[in-house]
Amino acid sequence: MSIRRLVVAAVAVVVVAAAGVAAWTLRGGAQRATAVAATVNGDPVLWSQVDDEVARAAAQFGIDTKSADFEKQRQEISSAVIDQLVNTRLILQEARRRNIMATDRDVDEQLDAIRKRFPSEADFTNAMTRAGFSLTSLREVLRVGATQQRVAEVVAPGSVTDAEVRRHFEANRAQYDQPAQIRVSHILFRFDQEGQEAVARAKARIVQARLAEGAKFEDLARQYSDDTASAERGGSLGFVTKGSLVKEFEDAAWALRPGQISGLVKTQYGLHLIRLEEVKDAMTADFDRVKDEIRAQLLAQKREGAFEAWLEEQRKAAKIEKFERK
Repeated sequence: MSIRRLVVAAVAVVVVAAAGVAAWTLRGGAQRATAVAATVNGDPVLWSQVDDEVARAAAQFGIDTKSADFEKQRQEISSAVIDQLVNTRLILQEARRRNIMATDRDVDEQLDAIRKRFPSEADFTNAMTRAGFSLTSLREVLRVGATQQRVAEVVAPGSVTDAEVRRHFEANRAQYDQPAQIRVSHILFRFDQEGQEAVARAKARIVQARLAEGAKFEDLARQYSDDTASAERGGSLGFVTKGSLVKEFEDAAWALRPGQISGLVKTQYGLHLIRLEEVKDAMTADFDRVKDEIRAQLLAQKREGAFEAWLEEQRKAAKIEKFERK
């Protein structure tokens, strides 16, 4: 996939999520701060904001914004970012007209929910920093997202009938069958060359000894695991089904009992200590069990279509001006 397609694919998500910084421009005075890329009913979109969002979107894919390839695509990508920032302005303007801007309480509730996903406040802070946010900017992100949700509920309410829910279930019954699943955690000792395996095994023996002494698996995963993504979660890989993991790992994991820790398992990624956390048996699709999920899914689809149509009408009615970079 080209750089342009990669970045533009991320733009909608990034700009809507990160456009909290846009809120202050609605309060005026922003035109004096930097060059203006566009105005939306008189409210400015700044080139500095466009550049920030382009860089943020590119960073999600590890793309060097200073590369020659990226420079060739920058104008088209910037144009896509401007369009999304224009949409955000329109949404915020509607929220102000209707007096339905998200409140501090809305933001606090979302922030608390996010914090609970992390084992500690330090883990939350580290993840926030790596994502490029301060607490203040994250709060603004959440405020804009919650405001957009409020606007969508008003301008595109939608409804789903019981018959629609039933028809969808009958047409997609197999989709709602639940295969057997296990919740599993691991500690990875990576080695890239054959000569490094001995070092990895020595490190693993230290961890095994500490486990035998009563140390917590989660703490050791955070300290020793070379799988940095799962290490942050105490080694957790979440729920997985058969066929989703490499064979050696999967065979060992499915052979364990809940709470049991494997011996060292060698895969293409290195050596693993695996702990089975929980087993969920397979379940055949049951309408009563999934009807609320289906209703929410269909309602979201209807609302999304209606909201996009509403937003397109707003763009047609708005006074939108775009300017070349100076």
